[in-house]
Amino acid sequence: MNFSFDYHKSTEHIHVGCEPPRAYYIPYGCEKCAEKDIREESANFISLCGDWDFRYYPSINKIDDFCADGFSSEGFDKLTVPMSWQVMYERGYDTPNYMNTNYPFPVNPPHVPDDIPCGLYVRSFFVTEEMLKSKSIYLNFEGVDSCFYLFVNNKFAAYSQVSHMTSEIDITPFIAKGENTLKVLVLKWCDGSYLEDQDKFRYSGIFREVYLLLRDPVHIVDIYARQEISPALDAADIHLDLTSNGTVETSYKLLSPDGSEIKSGHITVKKSGNGLIRIDSPVLWNDEEPRLYSLVLCAGNEVIRIPLALKRIEIKNRVIYINGKKVKAKGVNRHDSDPILGSATPMDHMLRDLYIMKRHNINTIRTSHYPNDPRFPGLCDKLGFYLVDETDLETHGMNVVNWSQLTDSEEWTEAYLDRVKLMFERDKNHGCIIFWSLGNESGVGRNQKAMSDYLHERMPGCIVHCEDHTRRMMSEAGAKQIKENGWEFVDVLSRMYPSVSEIEEKYLKNKNETLPFYLCEYCHAMGNGPGDLKDYWNLIYKYDSFFGGCVWEFTDHSVATGESKYTAPRYVYGGDFGDFSLDENFCVDGLVYPDRRPHTGLLELKQVIKPFAVTAFDSKAGKVQIKNLRFFTSLDDLDLFWKVTRNGEIIKEGRIVSPAIRPQSAKTFTLPISDIEEDGYTYLDISLRQNTTKPWADAGYEVGFEQLVISENHPAKRLSSHASVRTTVLDKEIIVSAGENEYRVSRTSGLITSICGGGREMLASPIRPAIWRAPTDNDKMIKNDWYKFGYDRQSTTCICCELEKDGTNPIIKAELSLGGTSRPEVARINVTYTFDAKYGVKTDMKVKVAEKAPVLPRFGVEFLMPEDTEKIKYFGRGEAESYIDKRWASKMGLYSLSVSENFEHYVRPQENSAHADTKWAEIYSYAGHGLLASKVCGAKDFSFNASHYTPLMLTKTAHDFELVPLRQTCVNIDCRQNGIGSQSCGPELDKRFKLDEKEFDFSFRLIPVHAENIDPFDYTDIE
Repeated sequence: MNFSFDYHKSTEHIHVGCEPPRAYYIPYGCEKCAEKDIREESANFISLCGDWDFRYYPSINKIDDFCADGFSSEGFDKLTVPMSWQVMYERGYDTPNYMNTNYPFPVNPPHVPDDIPCGLYVRSFFVTEEMLKSKSIYLNFEGVDSCFYLFVNNKFAAYSQVSHMTSEIDITPFIAKGENTLKVLVLKWCDGSYLEDQDKFRYSGIFREVYLLLRDPVHIVDIYARQEISPALDAADIHLDLTSNGTVETSYKLLSPDGSEIKSGHITVKKSGNGLIRIDSPVLWNDEEPRLYSLVLCAGNEVIRIPLALKRIEIKNRVIYINGKKVKAKGVNRHDSDPILGSATPMDHMLRDLYIMKRHNINTIRTSHYPNDPRFPGLCDKLGFYLVDETDLETHGMNVVNWSQLTDSEEWTEAYLDRVKLMFERDKNHGCIIFWSLGNESGVGRNQKAMSDYLHERMPGCIVHCEDHTRRMMSEAGAKQIKENGWEFVDVLSRMYPSVSEIEEKYLKNKNETLPFYLCEYCHAMGNGPGDLKDYWNLIYKYDSFFGGCVWEFTDHSVATGESKYTAPRYVYGGDFGDFSLDENFCVDGLVYPDRRPHTGLLELKQVIKPFAVTAFDSKAGKVQIKNLRFFTSLDDLDLFWKVTRNGEIIKEGRIVSPAIRPQSAKTFTLPISDIEEDGYTYLDISLRQNTTKPWADAGYEVGFEQLVISENHPAKRLSSHASVRTTVLDKEIIVSAGENEYRVSRTSGLITSICGGGREMLASPIRPAIWRAPTDNDKMIKNDWYKFGYDRQSTTCICCELEKDGTNPIIKAELSLGGTSRPEVARINVTYTFDAKYGVKTDMKVKVAEKAPVLPRFGVEFLMPEDTEKIKYFGRGEAESYIDKRWASKMGLYSLSVSENFEHYVRPQENSAHADTKWAEIYSYAGHGLLASKVCGAKDFSFNASHYTPLMLTKTAHDFELVPLRQTCVNIDCRQNGIGSQSCGPELDKRFKLDEKEFDFSFRLIPVHAENIDPFDYTDIE
């Protein structure tokens, strides 16, 4: 075949043979079917999803003459539609490729390579004589990356680009009675790919659904139900604009959220027609109570249902109001991503994601960085999510050339406008949409101004978002350019990843700013993170002008590999297929794993944005004040459970059914706890749980908790006298014998090398000072400093080690130098070991860190325990991992688990599963033999971890599935760790959370124990 088409090379040809963009809807054959609104049950809907014949061509120059007579698809593979073809890499088609900002081809717009890879899809469908006589037949592609040429019965029918939007083609002139054949040639790149440089795996193919629509020959084409809510919220006008391809007599009725008919009428549509529906005292939609009206249109043999979410959104005095309330956006960014299907996200996958978000108190979604499946906004209407609908537009790779080469070029104006038109016209009837976004990371120019003008013309009063605009305004030159060109076209200020202090000083306190502030991306949730959520939300609640933000991002992007990729997948990332990728695992940056298991970061977010807060607590009076942070609904769908624990044991508990706390109001409850003594580690836990079953969670599901301190006054104990302690000083070691326990300290290393309890060795390695942690993804910006200073190659040198005091409680002192191989000293440590027959060995460290040393990853000790040491019990923060700035999803309590369970399997291994604020921790064998690490009286709580992987093992391993666990258990007891933050893409870690002190002390106690025979609290807070 001499392929002569060149539409994919030119900005002049965006759509050929396609219908103009219209609102998304499905025509049904009866009102009952329309009410159910399940498109597969419409007689007018024929799905073409399933297995298609498929052939991959590494170059468009090597394709067959597939429209020639006698061409056969014999020998083709079968490929599921929808699916990205790269995920079937094992067939040799192509390989998944991840890039963040770079283009996957040489940058010379609008030119793309001549040898573009492509895929040919072939399938047939059957048409009856009755269908041909009574219907027009339209073919709909909801998403094809990057462009496609359509042939129907070997005749060219259409060309279309814009990957994440619908292309609709009237194929009636091309089809005949009986079997008909579709051939779809999909190209990996086209000129439109310059506008689709999104941070994601670069996938290709038919990745959204394909179907036929059978339409009356004369039918309603487009529907725009533009809503206008009165300022007093007491009336709603629905301006109904209809277009048709002829004259259509149309009746309509409006159903209230309870299903009753409240309005009806008739419109004769002669190419266009208009109507006005007024509703008095309307029921307004919001995220907490998403009640929908239904507009039902009957035209000819078709019934069309448009759900309507009525709301009023406006900006007054820099504040965004929804239905008169100063609502906060508790959001996330969401990509289409599946480890098996690529960019394909079937209906059950979309529902799964939305249910997870509901369970974790999320109310806002930014569709990064393209519109989602056309059914997605409808699900957001139904379930109650605010939607930031983003145009399929990103040109990030142009920043190394010149963004304005596209953004401010008349050659590209039509392409920019086409993308915003496709988005708006498809989604315009969805009330869940609060912002219309002009795209992501594409600069600022006349083309975005034209996009904004289009939106404001079609929907007066809408809110247009463009983060590039705000970022450009930050520079004097950028602000001048915007003002001189009249490019002031946004309705909200927006930023990505500024620090909390920058937001407050530059925007919220700036009296010259007139627009509300919104974070379209913040708290980069990559790997073990984010660690700074709470600070942002303190600021969001402090300022009405701070609307909220969307965490980056919801999902880890990854590809499932391995022979058992469907049942036991091995997750990989950029560069793992031999593909060129500068960004490697930067796509693995979500709040959930590829299979949607929640990260601990999602648990943290759930807690920080929970719908209530304890605002006052008087333990002596038993009074607790709880504020409802919702804006529209009370808390009567939740029950309040409370319990008081002392040293991990419940001493009182109760329940308050449906605490009727009005929106944005507080209520004080008196609990019967005033007689509880302030003794030991005593806490009041408040838990609010659903009292009804919702689609996303059963009754009893906890939406959030608060833990309040009644007492942390654990009585101090003094060392008692035990005469059985004796010491033996040898040339190379000092042996301390204390009853059944024996300790050995090396005089050459200054380290404890052996702890025997009851004849059993508890150590499999010496107890060494430790500063290294396997870098988290959020250590990205600091880890190179750590490597340069040799933190990963740390070793200790003993300056001296001597027995200082003999007798009942012998003391050994050592001076240690801690440094990296061939590197300067990191720290000088003076260590004091004090031994007791009952209370084990107390280690006191006085640490001086070198002035030039970078922030420490951690400081503590690390050692191995024997291979059968598998059980953990501790009193500290759990169950989730916790750090100084990532601890809101954890509460103080008594926890038991295995060493294997105490591990978070991030796709790329890194520091994980530490537990901050620990009072004591036991690590022991199945038989109960082990070590108790306990807090020393007057010293700070410690952080601990126990794992079958050392920090160096995690550092050197690229993928979780490559980890081989040790038989031994690696234990870390830390003074504390450096904070987590979100600096993989976000701001520098706040100084409050840095481990940057140059002098500090650290104390802890280690006691050989039989875990079943002791109460660890008896060994805690010993002086």
